[in-house]
Amino acid sequence: MKHQRMTLSLDAGEMAELEQIAERGNSNKTEVIRRAIRIYMLLEQMRAEGKELHVQDQPGSRQIERLVFV
Repeated sequence: MKHQRMTLSLDAGEMAELEQIAERGNSNKTEVIRRAIRIYMLLEQMRAEGKELHVQDQPGSRQIERLVFV
């Protein structure tokens, strides 16, 4: 697959977050952005199929948050 280059403008806070995420994941900024795109694509597919995503605080916890994508 041929890669294409792009320029991305982030403010200082967004860049700091991106760098921290990359560092925590032992990765680089490009890979973090690629992963984010894949996650976004999955969420879009789930939304299109009418599926829901739920987040549970702790295993066995009754507190579940339903995420809605519009």
